[in-house]
Amino acid sequence: MSDQSETTPTARSGRRDYQWTPARICLGGAIVAIAGFFIGYFVRNELLAIREGVNADRAYERLHRLAVREQSADFNLDNLRVDSEDIRFGGPQKDGIPALTDPEMVPVREASHLRDDDRVVGVEIGDRVAAYPIRALTYHEAVNDVIGGTPVLIVYCPLCDSVSVVDRRVDGAVHEFGISGLLYNSNVLLYDRTDDSLWSQLGFEAISGQNAGRALAHFGWTLTSFGQFRAEHPDAAVMTFNTGYKRDYERQPYDQDYFVTDQLIFPVNRRDGRLGTKVPVVGVRVGESARAYPVGTIRESPGGIVRDTVGGGEVVLHADAASGLIRVERTPDGAHVAHTFWFSWAAFHPGTEIYGE
Repeated sequence: MSDQSETTPTARSGRRDYQWTPARICLGGAIVAIAGFFIGYFVRNELLAIREGVNADRAYERLHRLAVREQSADFNLDNLRVDSEDIRFGGPQKDGIPALTDPEMVPVREASHLRDDDRVVGVEIGDRVAAYPIRALTYHEAVNDVIGGTPVLIVYCPLCDSVSVVDRRVDGAVHEFGISGLLYNSNVLLYDRTDDSLWSQLGFEAISGQNAGRALAHFGWTLTSFGQFRAEHPDAAVMTFNTGYKRDYERQPYDQDYFVTDQLIFPVNRRDGRLGTKVPVVGVRVGESARAYPVGTIRESPGGIVRDTVGGGEVVLHADAASGLIRVERTPDGAHVAHTFWFSWAAFHPGTEIYGE
């Protein structure tokens, strides 16, 4: 048995030691080089994309500022009360969003153009009551009208779901307002057709021109469904869709996700995290006192009614979850009041109090 040749462990297992030949070394080097090239190419492209993104942002900002300057040339910016860098160009030019004047109205019982669940802004002055559909206001944002002999302006800004109703008289003279196409704190800037001065809906004042710093008187309003409004005011009138403009009032021009997410299309000067970005509030300001009433808090109050005091005067608000109704029942003389999203109210009124907190 001793004359039989022995086998090595390598031979018994059938394996052979790997030999690094020049050809294999070249192949391995090529693989490493190719992998390095693709990794480097990917990283380079990512870095270029980041740089191009930054440059694109800078280019956009330069173009944006140029657009603001060009659009602002159409307006009277004397006595401007805000930083011009904070005024944004919204896209449409002056009157690109056409405000309405003396709109066609019909009795609510004849309003076949509206569904029961359509939101409307109701206004009651004296013995006259009128409603303005949000579906139309989304496309026009302001309506110059006369209710009960009083010249009024109904304002709605879709970007912050803001509703307000004001008296169009300044020192006894009746003014007519249009939409400037400019924004401040993601909120509409109106312009006075008398002198092209700018007015802020939620800032509650003119921000330029001879009336800079002056405010218009505010009226109470109701934001509710058309069905609820018709039941409460069967003899009221409602604005039609016969506006003189070709608009598809059946179509909502804003992505509905915008209203239920924290997304903002335009920047604001400040953010306040005490409430969710788009929590709906009724904001009331009397003099230097500002207070926000979350609509949910009003609804949860006994009878859906909140009674409070702001600036020494009584505030009474009513909200009903079933009908969607939100109503300003009473505010002190000289009060300014609007329905809006929390982000916009907080941007205009830093340090505002929140009812219930």
